[in-house]
Amino acid sequence: MNKREMPQVSVIMPSYNKEKYIGEAIESIISQTFSDWELIIIDDCSTDQSVEIIRSYQDNRIRFYENPYNIGIAENRNRGIALATGKYIALLDADDISLPERLEKEIAFLDEHPEVDVVFGGFKEIDGEGIIRETYFTPLKNPDYIKANLMIMDVIPNGSCMYRKDFIAQHDIRYRDGYLGMDDYLFWVECSLHGRISGMTDVFLLWRNTSNNGTNVYKYSPEYRETRERKYSEILSFALKENGFQLNEKELDFYCKVLSEYKYKLQNEKEIQEWYRLIRKICRQAEGKKNCWEVQKVFKKQFGICLENSYLWD
Repeated sequence: MNKREMPQVSVIMPSYNKEKYIGEAIESIISQTFSDWELIIIDDCSTDQSVEIIRSYQDNRIRFYENPYNIGIAENRNRGIALATGKYIALLDADDISLPERLEKEIAFLDEHPEVDVVFGGFKEIDGEGIIRETYFTPLKNPDYIKANLMIMDVIPNGSCMYRKDFIAQHDIRYRDGYLGMDDYLFWVECSLHGRISGMTDVFLLWRNTSNNGTNVYKYSPEYRETRERKYSEILSFALKENGFQLNEKELDFYCKVLSEYKYKLQNEKEIQEWYRLIRKICRQAEGKKNCWEVQKVFKKQFGICLENSYLWD
């Protein structure tokens, strides 16, 4: 597995105990219609047969590294970024699958749109056996609308993304450790603060959703819930503040509570009125901002969603 010089795109694939799926993930890159790539696989001390499977691929575009000790998914991705030599960086987890035209279409988009720093597409959710459960694609193309959405939730499927390496290097954007599977959400928030993110309606990814993937382990295990809720609130607070919005401590706590990924339901009319006042405050603060229309549209829509899901209708 020899290093290739200066490919157009570097695909980063962190690996940890994915022996059942990593072969499919690797083959999905080898089968791409675009061939000028390098695949950087970094194994994070797997205890299964992942390393043996990786070593069985003799494509000189594959660069394989083994960590001397476990560093976690965020730092593994950062190591991949540091090792990448391509103009563009694409992401793929070791249990997911890239559809054949993904690299070709994303590279063409970034080449044709120099004002865009990050591009992403839709995805199909699959189970452990590769059976399609549901298809998700996004019509979100407007970077200002995407930036506004990132203040309330992660709207970007990580494994469908490609970004410019010089953009993240210029702004020192990295995956931050300690966010329990949400380091990618914070990463996209930081990208939106410094550059422009746009989506394509093409489906680029088969995302494998199993009970033992990293996100589900952290999200649904009782031992992690309190910490994950706190970290999620940190991201929401960071996004709101860095976009130039100001709430007092009580308002911010309520904001994070309502927008929790655990789908908090407004309890009564008092909370509905409080949420209405808070949304009004944010919409007023948006006045004069470049993306005022987008922010107001996103938050008005979110008010309606929260109202519909509240206990008012029970």
